[in-house]
Amino acid sequence: MKKNMSTFILILAAAGIAYLILFNKPYHYAEADLKKWFSSKLIEISENLENDIEKDKNGEYAHSGQQTFDRRGAITYLLVDKHYARFDVSDKNKLNTKDIIGTTGYETLESKVHDLNLVIQLEEKDVEGDGVVPFDDIDEYIDDYPRYYAVTISGW
Repeated sequence: MKKNMSTFILILAAAGIAYLILFNKPYHYAEADLKKWFSSKLIEISENLENDIEKDKNGEYAHSGQQTFDRRGAITYLLVDKHYARFDVSDKNKLNTKDIIGTTGYETLESKVHDLNLVIQLEEKDVEGDGVVPFDDIDEYIDDYPRYYAVTISGW
């Protein structure tokens, strides 16, 4: 009986490891889908920009990553998913800042920023070393170093 139990536990452990190896891989989005998604997020930012600037001027804007409503003269928008969590992009995807700058969403936002006589900056940041460990980043053996994007608008 003990021999059967040991064998069963060994088989179960092997099956668990095989499951993790086969199914716990990061999802790689198609570059075209990512461009479309980022474009829509940037259009949302452009639609809310003037209202967000007024809130910042009045000390009513809750800045991302800060527990403050201080006036800063700049707003940094992290590009987030539908659950308002930072949207991390796998390093296996070839998407870069030039690709995002080439979207209609970025062009719309940039046009609005220039009409308001402000400054825009798009940054690509590595997740590694940012002090935040994503919930699903539990397997240290996965060779994937994700990054995320942030847009900073300043100058008021």
